[in-house]
Amino acid sequence: MYSFSVHTFPHALLGAFGALSSPASENPLDWVALIMLGLFLGILLVAGGFYFMAKRQMAKIRMQSSHARPPFEEMEPDNLDLPEQWLAIRSGNIAAVQETLGLSNPRRCSWQKGFSIAGVERLFISPPVNGWILVVGPALPAPEEDVDFCFHFLSHISQRLGHVQFFSLNHALNHHCWVRAHTGRIERAYAWCGETLWNQGKMTPEESVLGMACHPYGRSLEEIEFQEMHRLTTNTENISRLAARWSLNPAALKPEVFAASTGITGDLFPATSESETE
Repeated sequence: MYSFSVHTFPHALLGAFGALSSPASENPLDWVALIMLGLFLGILLVAGGFYFMAKRQMAKIRMQSSHARPPFEEMEPDNLDLPEQWLAIRSGNIAAVQETLGLSNPRRCSWQKGFSIAGVERLFISPPVNGWILVVGPALPAPEEDVDFCFHFLSHISQRLGHVQFFSLNHALNHHCWVRAHTGRIERAYAWCGETLWNQGKMTPEESVLGMACHPYGRSLEEIEFQEMHRLTTNTENISRLAARWSLNPAALKPEVFAASTGITGDLFPATSESETE
């Protein structure tokens, strides 16, 4: 059986050229076949060259990126998720905030872990950012559960800490609340949780600019016209924008802010010791 190898290929080409250069080879089809073969080989060589060049470039890029990129566990997100509720306190004193809230078992905590803490009695207190301290966690009061407790809670801490703001939102239900208190007095508050639970003080210029709609006390979902339903969604979506105008938008903080500092987390109520339970 006849076998063909790479070493015999040049000899075959020379043989073809020799046959075409001989006087006996006057068939135009032979010349066409040779030209087509040359074009094919040329395209093959060019494509192969581009392929190997691209492969080398990709390997170089991968090597550079592997050296420049930190391990996955050390990577910082571009921003933090917007919490469902948070406090913004105009202060630079974390210890005073911790004492006022009565936080026990304090320990250092990163922003990322603090914004995702679980447990109904847990809170995260951030380091100061542009003169504001953020407090995040499920232990904060929920207006839809007890709006009166929310009122007393914010009045109390603002009496001790000065200027305090509270924001709450639920995208699924379009519940929303924003409060601004100063030295124990509620300056502005609005809470919608299927009905208007709280509407105190005059609407601020920032609310007006954002087009936020506030219904009077007692107005329920059934009493709102269909054309106005979208304004509930607008209110919920504008909570972070209102926070940015009043104080800070947690979701807009830059990585260099929350990657270079840590806050503290703890329990709202002190843990009961074994001796106390006996």
